[in-house]
Amino acid sequence: MGLTSQVFGQFNGSNGDGFDVAEVSALSLSQSQLAIFDGGSGDGFDVEESLKHVLSGTAVAIFIGGNGDGFAVEESVKNILNGTALAIYFGGNGDGFAFEQSLKNVLGGESVSLFSGGNGDGYVHADSFKNLLDGAIVSIFSGGQGDGFASDTEVVYLIRTVKVNIIAFLQGPIIQPDSPGLMNDDLRALNFLPTTSPYADEVDVDPGIFDPGGISGGGLANDDIVDWVWIELREANSLSKIIGRRSALIQRDGNIVDIDGTSLLSITANPANYYVVVKHRNHMGIMSGNSLALSELPVQIDFSDPITSTFGSNAQLQLTTGKMALWAGDTAGNDNVRFSGSGNDANIIKDHVLGDPANVFNSVTFSSSGYLSSDADLNGTAKFSGAGNDSNILKDNVLSHPGNGFGTSTYTIDSTVPPANEN
Repeated sequence: MGLTSQVFGQFNGSNGDGFDVAEVSALSLSQSQLAIFDGGSGDGFDVEESLKHVLSGTAVAIFIGGNGDGFAVEESVKNILNGTALAIYFGGNGDGFAFEQSLKNVLGGESVSLFSGGNGDGYVHADSFKNLLDGAIVSIFSGGQGDGFASDTEVVYLIRTVKVNIIAFLQGPIIQPDSPGLMNDDLRALNFLPTTSPYADEVDVDPGIFDPGGISGGGLANDDIVDWVWIELREANSLSKIIGRRSALIQRDGNIVDIDGTSLLSITANPANYYVVVKHRNHMGIMSGNSLALSELPVQIDFSDPITSTFGSNAQLQLTTGKMALWAGDTAGNDNVRFSGSGNDANIIKDHVLGDPANVFNSVTFSSSGYLSSDADLNGTAKFSGAGNDSNILKDNVLSHPGNGFGTSTYTIDSTVPPANEN
């Protein structure tokens, strides 16, 4: 009953600052006193403990003033979670923003520069803010000659993105194309494409994106969606280090687009040089042979062009059209393709077909339907034997692979993408 009757002082000033009493607000839950603004010497922020922790009542300093600017000490705020010192405003020479490291990351404790002033303007340091997520430099106010806003880049987003225009073909849906030069879109036409990505980020899309011609229904058949793909950006100096990753959609003409089905792909990463990786759930992944300078301005990489360099040997196969495509057949999703021998991908197809509840006669020629990893050609069915079976795709790839000098059926097509370091 006493919570609502507790008196709270908000602004009780004197000496012209409006914030002179030690106890400006009382805690509604415990009725303990909390000092918010405790002023003196004309600046309004002069005591060491200007705020007490709302939960525990421990002292938390927000503004500690001196030299007339109100922000002169190193520890202007303490982390409410663990009590460690966090400097917000560290002033000098009257500007209040002279210290380069004026904020520490609440999560990690490392220095983050908020306002780093000079020449009286408070915003002269080019690196006036660091990204709280990755520590990358973000310039907010970079001033000069007293104006505080003299640079061309006064605000840069905390979360940066780069754009890349990727073109690639998946072998499976272009082995027997309905239209020359275009992948088949049977999964879309059969309504088998999931609206939730099968990859780690599990992003969702509007079902209308899988309509003929896209969500508006007025697009070209070339732009109809074939399947989901997974895109990675690898650090230029550490091929195993993933900087950005996300789900995307691949169209019939090979364009890899954002999840709206039409836009160029944007990936969260600071502009820099990166290797570009394309992966698919039952095709072998590929990586660019060189790092690319990526930024907010779109950069194109056409993996279907035989001139485009890819990392490793025989990362893709060449189609009869001369275009390049990702090898099909990684039905186990373990970054290799094997037709026979232990752990082969053909057995994955067989086991799926025989285990299908609809296969009541336990026939190896049965066709399973759906969005299946065992469906190597992405036609909506997985078939182990008989006409048009998926196992033959694996066999043909293994026997024809340039690295299989002896033409053995037990040869393994290994991924050319370096393993990722997930740490």
